[in-house]
Amino acid sequence: MPRRCHTKSRKGCVQCKERHVKCDEQRPTCSLCVKRELTCTYVTPLPRRKPAVDIPEEGKAQSTSGTSSPPTVSRLPRLEEMRLFHHAFTVTSLSFVKDDIDREFWQSVLPRIATSHDYVMDGTLAVAALHLASLEPGRSSHWLETALTYQNSAIAGLSRHLATIKQNYEALFSCSIFNLIFVTAYPGIYGDGNPVEPLEEILTMRSFLSGTAFLFLQIYHGEERTSIDPWVRRDKKSPVSKDRYDSEDPKMVELHKKTLEKLHSLRITIDKLQNPHQEIYRSTHDLLLKATEGWPTEDSISWPIEIGDPFLDLVKQGDWMARIMLLFHGLGMHLMSRKWFARGSGRRLVLGILQPLEGKVPPEWQDITQWIREAVDI
Repeated sequence: MPRRCHTKSRKGCVQCKERHVKCDEQRPTCSLCVKRELTCTYVTPLPRRKPAVDIPEEGKAQSTSGTSSPPTVSRLPRLEEMRLFHHAFTVTSLSFVKDDIDREFWQSVLPRIATSHDYVMDGTLAVAALHLASLEPGRSSHWLETALTYQNSAIAGLSRHLATIKQNYEALFSCSIFNLIFVTAYPGIYGDGNPVEPLEEILTMRSFLSGTAFLFLQIYHGEERTSIDPWVRRDKKSPVSKDRYDSEDPKMVELHKKTLEKLHSLRITIDKLQNPHQEIYRSTHDLLLKATEGWPTEDSISWPIEIGDPFLDLVKQGDWMARIMLLFHGLGMHLMSRKWFARGSGRRLVLGILQPLEGKVPPEWQDITQWIREAVDI
């Protein structure tokens, strides 16, 4: 009997591919993901393009073993890529610009680096696509799929080029910034309002922040000058302007002031404790207060890298003072929610801390936890 012809589809969702099961390709969620209550993600490859110039066999062998040849990635048509590039540095970049030094870095220096390093370009296009997903709800699935495709390519390129780290500090640092923005923004843009596991969330952000901080320090303390030195080495200790609240949502301004009041009250509580962990509480509280005070010109996103491992150990042990300070970090992230890349991040963290503790909050912490719930609209 003749063998039946079988055409393999490559358009199934990521979750079915990982399970090696046939996907019915229903969108936005296939029937198997509905049944298993899984998030269903499609990343549909575009037709492969034939290289404009054939590579000789010896060249092919060299490129597969070297670090300069990027992996095959399903790219958008040229004009759409140009649209993403333009959007990245004329629109998205404004989300991060606070002064002229920022403007020079985001709109002049980074475009030059991106056009010299393919993996930095991929990181740029990934973040731009993610931003467009937040701005164009009707095309959100297309832009999310695009963002994931370019982000995967950026991470692969970053990993390859780490082997030549001393020659690529500028590019590696630039790509790590885009990666950090991506992992912060994706859950909110994707529309997942589910709570996060708090410790896992902090450790994930800590990992990405650590990589970016390491590269930052290599440039800062390096003997060779780089094009991003003015941005890296500038004085960031400028006083907070009295009119910093002028363009902010009055509701958030009031929440910020109230949060500072609550933090000062929390310090009084800490100072009255007779507890072997008191110094850990004090040092962590100081960092938390510093991160919160600078809003809206500064934000709380870097707090996870500044806290110590002893504090994280207390979080693992279920220490309530540690939990309360983690909740205040969630409030700090919530204050950033006006920014597209921080949308919902604070609320998800607060929900992730409090939801498993429903009905288990000690009496002395019930008032503050209830206030925090209301502050983030839970």
